Amino acid sequence: MATRKPSSKIIKASDYSQVKTLNPRDPDTEYLGPEPMFAVQPDEDRRRVALMRSFTWYGRFYGKKDAKEFLAQYLDLRERPQEAKIMRKIDEKECINTLAWLARMELRGLELSETESDTLQNEIKRLLETINKPQVVEAIVPDAPTRPNIQEILKDKAREAAGELEGLFDEYITSGAGSKHTLRPIDEVAKKNVMPQHISLLTDVWKKKLNEIEEVLKGTDAQLVQGYQHLTKTQLKNIVKFIELVISDLNSYISVKKAAKAPRARKAVPVEKIVAKLKYLKTFKDTASKLDLMSISPIKLHGASEAWVYDTAKRKLHHYVADDYSKTFTVKGSTLLGFDTAQSEVKTLRKPAEQIKEVMGSKPAARKYFKDIKAVSTTPNGRFNDAMIILKAF
Repeated sequence: MATRKPSSKIIKASDYSQVKTLNPRDPDTEYLGPEPMFAVQPDEDRRRVALMRSFTWYGRFYGKKDAKEFLAQYLDLRERPQEAKIMRKIDEKECINTLAWLARMELRGLELSETESDTLQNEIKRLLETINKPQVVEAIVPDAPTRPNIQEILKDKAREAAGELEGLFDEYITSGAGSKHTLRPIDEVAKKNVMPQHISLLTDVWKKKLNEIEEVLKGTDAQLVQGYQHLTKTQLKNIVKFIELVISDLNSYISVKKAAKAPRARKAVPVEKIVAKLKYLKTFKDTASKLDLMSISPIKLHGASEAWVYDTAKRKLHHYVADDYSKTFTVKGSTLLGFDTAQSEVKTLRKPAEQIKEVMGSKPAARKYFKDIKAVSTTPNGRFNDAMIILKAF
């Protein structure tokens, strides 16, 4: 970036008598010193350091409201009173603090480069135009409610969080853009309780910042390189990491908010509806084998931990035991779910009438009797059909 030739001329303090020296009432002035004064222009090597120290000084003691006033004073002292009057009416959130500090430094004797001067004037022009933006006048509906729109209130919170992040970014830049810092962008967003759906308003801005700094590092855009010449390559890389941290924190904030949201309570489904599609045989009578069976209601299957079911077509007795994870059965369609495949068994009965009578006794006796039946044991699949009688469920 082309800079003006440094001047070795000593500028007397009296030349700036119209600019009152700032004297913040803060104990840190003991360490940071008085307001920067450029009585002698720093040479090329020292200029960058002088600028960084000055940005740090103003950033430590002054905020956006002061930045707006500095720009207004700058216009007053440049004999542009009408513009200064308009500047005092703008929204202070629109101000970019570092450019306001630059205007103040010029009033304190700093000779700006052509690029710095152009950037400052363009920023002043942009700010002045914000006050002249056409406003859409909506028709007033009689007896219309005067309460603010909730969506606008929530979006305002997002905008406030965006302003806080910008202030955090300014603080990071003015502190030297080091590789180590204690700034936590996610805290600024959490303070405003921004809704997850509004985070995109913030991430879009920071993605643009990231693209801009990456372009500066590539060096393909001469104007961008000139605009950031006061920062070293190491500082630019640190800024990239800081912006990536902001974007990462914004994405993490969405995840945290969604995780914290209580799941929607589901309406309880009646058991009768759950078991309505289960296929089973209500009664079975076989005079030849003297077998007379009546099924219990399938409602008792749902929530039970053990069940006995007899397949009348294949003479197979099913013993179901609930697994340790589910603890109880549930029914889906015509299938029993939640049983332990290791403990549940199916055996073919040779004498159904006698054997089922034994199974219908006490629980321990039924289990022992079934275990002692000499037949091949297979694993049930839980599927029910029209030939199956539900003997017991508990």
